[in-house]
Amino acid sequence: MEVDRRAVKEFGISVLMLMENAGREVAQVTRSYMMESSSVLILAGAGNNGGDGLVAARHLANHGHRVTILLTVDEHKYTGAALTQLQITQKMRIPLAILPRQKDAFQHWLENSDVGDAVVDAIFGTGLNRPLDGSIQELIAQVNQSNRRVISVDIPSGLDCDTGRPLGIAVQAVHTISFCGMKIGFESAEAISYLGQISIGDIGAPQALLQACSQI
Repeated sequence: MEVDRRAVKEFGISVLMLMENAGREVAQVTRSYMMESSSVLILAGAGNNGGDGLVAARHLANHGHRVTILLTVDEHKYTGAALTQLQITQKMRIPLAILPRQKDAFQHWLENSDVGDAVVDAIFGTGLNRPLDGSIQELIAQVNQSNRRVISVDIPSGLDCDTGRPLGIAVQAVHTISFCGMKIGFESAEAISYLGQISIGDIGAPQALLQACSQI
């Protein structure tokens, strides 16, 4: 993301700091959909979007929610800031499952959760440009059929940020927290059924930078 790159290069704001701010925003919105004792499943990919979700997991756990993390790829694929966040959650002993090794992890969580419990979708961000298939496609189909409240981080996973169309399949969220402004694809009529309520999340990027990037 251009905002992240320039925030680091021009302002010296670390990716970890941006990720922390993003994850805190996600946790705050997620809590508004949950009871104090509710459980939440964090679906975390290996990129910065997944890192945002892992930060949210920490904050939700600190508020007393029963948090489970489901990694959508093997642990060794996490690098940089996302790896740092993963290591913190592991030290906090937040329950963790890994999709490639535990194919039924989502179904297991579903069987032990209530309808009022929530799912945080932090699988893919705006950089996705290929149709989804395999285990991820199956996972998203399960999520959409689960009747759980889904909060998407920046964009519903599987949705093209420029066209607003699903790349084969996309998460159907009740709330999307879009960072640094609206995405072009959100204006598409086809995107409406995937986005749910939209709010703009503050990751701490300088206003001048946000304005400059919005004009590109």
